[in-house]
Amino acid sequence: MKNVKFHSFEVELAQLSKCISNPARIMIILILSKHQDRTCKEIVAELPLSQSTVSKHLKDLLEQKLICRKIEGTQSIYTLEWNKLERVFTLFDRLSSKTMPNRPKRNCC
Repeated sequence: MKNVKFHSFEVELAQLSKCISNPARIMIILILSKHQDRTCKEIVAELPLSQSTVSKHLKDLLEQKLICRKIEGTQSIYTLEWNKLERVFTLFDRLSSKTMPNRPKRNCC
């Protein structure tokens, strides 16, 4: 098998796409975009998910730096990382600009 080397663009887009591929994580991003700072408990109150499930999704978003966390007393406060979210949109825009010029006049099916 041929040893394939991917460019950083493809790797970064794939990692971020995987992170936002879950509807719960998209909802968390939407919640944080409306309310800015939220505790896990406040996020849980807006989702039909358990606290442990929301915590797992928050961890995944933190790992990709799509959100950040600050500790206030015994609570973690989550905030959307706007620059990283903008990076996601930029990467998708770049993918679009690379693929759409090659689009045929009709669909395959």
